[in-house]
Amino acid sequence: MKKTYTINLSGKIFHIDEDALEKLQEYINTLKTYYTQEEDGNEIMDDIENRIGELFTENLKGQFREVITLDDVDQAIATMGTPDDIIDEDEQPRKSAPKQAKKLYRNPDNKVLGGVAGGLAAYWGISPLLIRIGFVLLSFYYGIFIIVYIILWIAVPKAKTTKQKLEMKGENINVSNIERSIKDEYQEIKNGKGAAFVNRVGEGLCEVFTIIGKVLAIIIGVALFVWGIFMLFAFLSALFLPNLYPWKSGFMELAYAFTPLNFTLGKIAISFLIGIPIIMIIYMAIKLLFSFKSNNKVIALSALSCWMLGLVMLIVVGISEGRSWSIKGTRYGESLELSQQDTLVLLVNERYKLPENLYIDQDVFQLASSNMIAPDIRVYSTDDTTPTLRVQFYTQEEKPVYDNMDFNWNYKNDTLRFDNYIKLAGQWRAQRVTLSLYLPENKKVLLPPQTSQYLRNLRDFDWGVRSRLNKDKILLIMQDGRLQPLM
Repeated sequence: MKKTYTINLSGKIFHIDEDALEKLQEYINTLKTYYTQEEDGNEIMDDIENRIGELFTENLKGQFREVITLDDVDQAIATMGTPDDIIDEDEQPRKSAPKQAKKLYRNPDNKVLGGVAGGLAAYWGISPLLIRIGFVLLSFYYGIFIIVYIILWIAVPKAKTTKQKLEMKGENINVSNIERSIKDEYQEIKNGKGAAFVNRVGEGLCEVFTIIGKVLAIIIGVALFVWGIFMLFAFLSALFLPNLYPWKSGFMELAYAFTPLNFTLGKIAISFLIGIPIIMIIYMAIKLLFSFKSNNKVIALSALSCWMLGLVMLIVVGISEGRSWSIKGTRYGESLELSQQDTLVLLVNERYKLPENLYIDQDVFQLASSNMIAPDIRVYSTDDTTPTLRVQFYTQEEKPVYDNMDFNWNYKNDTLRFDNYIKLAGQWRAQRVTLSLYLPENKKVLLPPQTSQYLRNLRDFDWGVRSRLNKDKILLIMQDGRLQPLM
């Protein structure tokens, strides 16, 4: 059983064994006797006691103990240096101990603005002048390194204590180095007439940059907030109010491709995948504007969980729908030789009455609660003497159902009749019907008024011909490899 005492060492309370206390008192008293003769002795002793306290704290935490033992005192003295080593240092140089790893700090003793260059120079062991010249030269490149300097000024801590200044230089934190550091600092303060002015200038510039940073944060915050609100509104409108946007027919194509359940799940998944990042941008903008700190992990984890849920849902929907699609596709149809008479009549069968001035393409559109696509009508020149009609049906169904496309056509008495649209009996799987006419030179085509009007609204029909069509009868002729109006 040992006696234990409570001591106050540099403002910290420690419990220490009796024998350890005696040796520690002897060590500190010996150093005090030596350093009280110095002009800055009290400051040196304060830093020595503070460093000893740090060593004790590290030992106690590392070994989960509460009482300082004689071994702890011996270890601290070995680290700091014995009184004989310190007092006789000028007469007999000590064996140098390996230096500790350097830490990056801003150097307040060698600064022009914030001490960033001085700190980097100490860390790399080079002249601060080289760092400063480098910053000045590189700042001419669009001022990027000015921003880098400001970021380092804000992010890198300032070396305030003797311990931090020794860590900045990579020197061991012992009595000799503490003494030398304090004496050097004391001499600089004593002899440096303009240092206080430079420091005040630096602090003033620091405040200016801080204000500029706050203003920039507000500007960026407002820009992000406005952009986020606009993007969120546009995204939700495009997803849930597609009729307001030019992609209405394309959206209808997607809507008809999915089952109702998968379509709903797909919209929810896309809402999570795109909407959550936009909402987080708005959240970050609010943080910038109102300068509040929030370490609430629940918000971040909830957002990430919803985003991952949206990704999983979209993958599941994609797999579910993709099983009924074929990448290769299926093409089927027939070819028919037409009459060699001079004139071929194209007559569109208005099986369903289309709205006036409807601009038709091959996307799915809705009419009278039915789903339809327009046929693709092509006219080509051929060197053969016999005109030919080729009708092809195309689908990307994994298991094609050939009666899923309701489209009628017939050829009789030099007249080709065809429906004005294809009605889909199943889901949208990129179905298409193509009517290809191969006409020899000087073959004529007559368009009745309803056909002329229909082709004029058909987006994929030959633009050069379509632009010259009207509601009257139109007579076309194949000349020089292209179809041209005669009247």
